[in-house]
Formats: sequence, structure tokens, C-alpha cells
Amino acid sequence: MKCAVVYYSKTGVTKRIADQIQAKFNADVYLVEPEKAYGGFLSSVARVVGEKISKKGAALKTAVSDFSSYDTVFIGFPVWCGTVPDFMQEYIRKANLAGKRIIPFATASATGKESSLNTLKSLLPNSKITDYFYTSSRQKGDVKGWIEGIE
Repeated sequence: MKCAVVYYSKTGVTKRIADQIQAKFNADVYLVEPEKAYGGFLSSVARVVGEKISKKGAALKTAVSDFSSYDTVFIGFPVWCGTVPDFMQEYIRKANLAGKRIIPFATASATGKESSLNTLKSLLPNSKITDYFYTSSRQKGDVKGWIEGIE
């Protein structure tokens, strides 16, 4: 299987998982970034909440890549306000991932497991979402075991 890893990581937690996926599957890696970086924790929370209220998410810095040669695309993100960050949603909307196997991995402080998965399902109705991985400070996931279990 030819794999790509598409991810965003603010604190490095999601990046560490992306790196492990890359090593296991020899995947190509694509870092997605907002046009303007998010600051410290409190200012980031305030900004994300403001973006949700105004319905104006952060613009993308990253151009959308061509995924036509991949069978499987891993999508990694931190959970913000209970879901996938708005700029990641925008990237996913613009990427042509129809017919691809999507393997999401999410990192969170507390909650958002089901709502994040539901967001992805709505963004990717013509993709096959499998092997969803979620880890949080409250619900630690076994990254190594998850990666080893993917076929």
C-alpha cells in the first residue's frame, strides 16, 4: 500500500505519531499549516473560539497536495473545540480523497473523539475511514499497538 501522512501539530504530540507512521509504512509526509501560526495555549484557545463564533477559520498556508497516487492517507490533527481544526477541515475539503482509505489519528486534551470522527465522515463521504486512533490526557491510546495493528 502506498501511504501519505497529512497532519498538523501545534505542540509536537501529533507530529510524533506522524513520524512513527512514516517510519512503519515508509509514507510520504505532508505538514498542513495555517497562514498565521497559533501562539501559546491561552491565546490559541481564545483565537480558536473566536474563529468558531465568527465562522471565519484560519486561512491555509499549505497548498493542497495531489493524492492521486496514494491508496491510503493518514490524517492527523489535534482536537480543538471538540473537532478537527477549521483550517484542517478546509484542507481536507480541497484535497481529492474520494475512494481513498483514510486512517485518522487525533490527539486531545480532553474530549472530541466521536465529534471529530463524525466531522471527518461528513467531509469524506466517498472515502473509506478505518482504524481511527484517538488519544487524550484522559484516554491514553497505545500508539505502537495501533500502528502495528494496521494492515
